[in-house]
Amino acid sequence: MTNVNRFGDVRAEHDHVMLDASFHESQNYRTLLESGDRFIVVGRRGTGKSALTYRLSKDWASRKYSTIIIAPSEEQVIGVRPIAQLFGDSITRIRAGVKLAWRYALLLEISLLCENNYKTSGEISKYETLKIHLRNWRSAGDEPFQRLRTTLRNRLSGIDNPEDRIADLPSLLQINRITEEVTTLAQSLKQGIVILIDKLDEGYEPDTIGVGIVDGIIYGTDEVRSGLANSIQAVVFLRDNIFRAIQVEDPDFSRNLEGQILRLHWDPEELFYMVCKRIRAAYKMERESDVKVWNAITADELHGREGFKGCLRLTLYRPRDLIALLNSAIEHANRGQRETLIEADFINSAMQISTIRFEDLGKEYAAVFPGITQLTTEFASGPTQLLVSDATKIVKRVQDAPLIEAQVLQHLKILGTEEEIIKALYGVGFMGVLDRQSNTWVFSHDGKQPDKEIVASDRLMIHPCYWSALNLQKDLLEQTAAEQIFDEYEISIYSQSVAQRSTRLGQIISELATIPLGLEGAAAFEEWCKRAVEIAFARELTNIQLHPNKDATQRRDIVATNQGVRGFWKRIRDDYETRQVIFEVKNFEEIGVAEYRQMNGYLNREYGRLGFIICRDKQHGLVKGKELEAFREFYTHQKLIIKITASMLTSILSKLRSPAKIDAGDIALDSQLDTHIRLYSTGQSDKVSPKPRRDKR
Repeated sequence: MTNVNRFGDVRAEHDHVMLDASFHESQNYRTLLESGDRFIVVGRRGTGKSALTYRLSKDWASRKYSTIIIAPSEEQVIGVRPIAQLFGDSITRIRAGVKLAWRYALLLEISLLCENNYKTSGEISKYETLKIHLRNWRSAGDEPFQRLRTTLRNRLSGIDNPEDRIADLPSLLQINRITEEVTTLAQSLKQGIVILIDKLDEGYEPDTIGVGIVDGIIYGTDEVRSGLANSIQAVVFLRDNIFRAIQVEDPDFSRNLEGQILRLHWDPEELFYMVCKRIRAAYKMERESDVKVWNAITADELHGREGFKGCLRLTLYRPRDLIALLNSAIEHANRGQRETLIEADFINSAMQISTIRFEDLGKEYAAVFPGITQLTTEFASGPTQLLVSDATKIVKRVQDAPLIEAQVLQHLKILGTEEEIIKALYGVGFMGVLDRQSNTWVFSHDGKQPDKEIVASDRLMIHPCYWSALNLQKDLLEQTAAEQIFDEYEISIYSQSVAQRSTRLGQIISELATIPLGLEGAAAFEEWCKRAVEIAFARELTNIQLHPNKDATQRRDIVATNQGVRGFWKRIRDDYETRQVIFEVKNFEEIGVAEYRQMNGYLNREYGRLGFIICRDKQHGLVKGKELEAFREFYTHQKLIIKITASMLTSILSKLRSPAKIDAGDIALDSQLDTHIRLYSTGQSDKVSPKPRRDKR
């Protein structure tokens, strides 16, 4: 076995020599080759979209079709994004503009093909409008996306309004006239034209612009194929997650294009045929029976279709998974100097592949999801499927761990409840949610949250690609469930993970403006302050409680345990013996001697000699008058009462949008403490005039 070629590269569609020798003509392939009814092909990664593009182009060429393949690179797709933004900030407007532009692009690409064909190269001169546009198009770049970008940038220059750009585009590009001339030109070619559009996932981002671009390309392609029905066939290959994003964002999509979609699906039998064809090609076998071909390279316990299905359960039922597993298993057998594959080869290979994917998850998301490795590792050695209520207990265990890092705890606090943290794990593809209506497991790697609220009774499943790495119980997933997973399993970092943190903090900050002053908003303000304190001072302050002694005469608003490990919190524990920290919450702007006297009554024993009053004052500092004098009165008795404003807390939360600024809260309080000691204790104020009296409510 050591002298035998491997099955081929993991990305089988790129191994054209192997693909030519072993391509399996699946039902999906026959449907696309023989019928023009389906022009949108949807599949997960590794289901063979690019392999179909390659093979269909060859087979249509052998049938005397002229073929145009459009497969943009990442930078080419990214380059179109600024142009798409010129049409507006909604899916509808971006789609409308891109649809018109893409129609134009396809018509000009068809014209280029005709210009390079000996049958029609002399015909171009007959079409005055097309001739001018084709000359400009050819000089605009080397490939369609680059040409489109250059053309639109030039044509839309000087038009400031997005609606005007969309409305003026047909006349600027003379699309109706170009369509008429290209239709006539294509008919004179006397042979069919096939357009294959692949790799739209390169450079794709699941935001309004990204979805709008792909949506416009699909509609534009459909209009060209419909307008030139007798001359043109077109196929657009889409990743499953992009297709689902368009369905969600564009309500007209399913209605307008229903019946024109082909979803790639591989059942165990077709995968068996595919693998056996590759074995024949790799090992130069002449045996006709697929079972005999499989048995020739496997040991007894793996013989037959049942043995193959046992190996298949270590994959996600798609060609790329299976080929990667077989290649790795052969390497294991080679190292053991064995001529046949044994069960241990597949198990070890599955473990290796799973471990790599799990490590990649941690590496890719560590910067924007602090603690993701600690969080996901906590699910190890458990079941593959679990209820949301069970998952929340695991998350809570991580949050309550005594050695949890401050940055990790703070990020989890920002995400919110245990259920919100589970949604974040869904967003990075670690776990999926069972859609009860379709009975499918839905996974995402776009950083997006589930479309619906998840509840305690919902079922979750750890993504199968992490099972071996986490040593999960694997006997719960039935074959049908594995076939019904809709996801994108390759890890792809997306800024939504950063945006999610920023959005959550923005929501908390904006909530403050909705809370009225006085008694009416007192309870809501207390809850808001507790949430802000939990986030701003995570890790150093633990066991943060609201009204822990609510039945006592002296009812403290917020109390937290000061761990006093470092920085500001160590300083006040050492200098002021503050082991239990009090935050007294006042939902009004002006505070005076009564509030300071109340706090002074709390400061004894484990509460030490320092406490905080949170109020709604618009000024951070103390102003001469009752506020400054009240602070000095108790300072002379060795008690330090620090004023914190709600606006100071919102400033801290705003800075925490960046995970690197984890110490923003501690830095702010450290500065506030220094100001109280150095300035206010001497009777000086950093405010020039006293505030007018305000009635407390």
